[in-house]
Amino acid sequence: MTTRVVRVGGGSGMWGDDLDAPRRLVEGGPLDYLMLDFLAEVTMSVLQRQKDKDPQHGWAGDVVGILESVLPAIRDRHLRVLANAGGVNPPACGAALRAMLERAGAAGQVRVALLTGDDLLPRIDGLVAAGHEFRHMETGEPLASVRDRLVSANAYIGSAPLAQALAQGAHIVITGRCHDAALASAPFRHEFGWASTDYDRLAAATIAGHVIECGAQAT
Repeated sequence: MTTRVVRVGGGSGMWGDDLDAPRRLVEGGPLDYLMLDFLAEVTMSVLQRQKDKDPQHGWAGDVVGILESVLPAIRDRHLRVLANAGGVNPPACGAALRAMLERAGAAGQVRVALLTGDDLLPRIDGLVAAGHEFRHMETGEPLASVRDRLVSANAYIGSAPLAQALAQGAHIVITGRCHDAALASAPFRHEFGWASTDYDRLAAATIAGHVIECGAQAT
C-alpha cells in the first residue's frame, strides 16, 4: 500500500469563474495538479455559435490568462494542468496557448497536449443514417425530431486518454467536452497506474473530482 500523496486542486468550476482563484490556489500550498473546468452543457452551444461566426473561436478564452498566471509553477515546480477549455475548438485553444508560451519564453520548456474526438456534430447525420437514433432519455424521441434545432453534439471523453497524455510528458492537457471528474481522476490513474477495472479507486476519484470541479471554493 502506497503512502504517497498526490494533490489535485480545482481552480475553476465554470466559464467566467474567478480568474484569480487558480493562481491563489497554486500559491496557497503544495499542489501537484490543477484542474480547470469551463464547460456546462449550455456552454457548448454558446461556444459552437461563436465558432460558426469565427473559426478561431469556440473555446474558453479565459484559460490563456489563467495559465500565464501560474506559468512559474508549471515551469519551476512541475505543476501540471488539465483543462477542458478547448470547448468545441481545441486546436484554436492550443494555438493560443502556444503563442502565450512563445511570448513568455517557455515554448521549449512546457509541453501542451490536445485531445479531440468528442465533437460529433460533423458526423451526426451519418450516424443517424447508419441507424443510431439517439433517443431522448426521458421521452424516447429520436434526435431526428429536433435535428433542425441541433446546435452542438458531443461525446464525453473519459479519464484514460487524459492519463495517457500525462504519461507522454504533457505539462498542460487541453480537452473539449470531457467528463468533469476525469480532470481529477486522470492524474491518479497516471500517478498510481490504476487500470480501467480498478472500479473502487476510480469511483473514489470520481466523487472527489465532482466535489472539487465546482471551483476553487470547494478545494
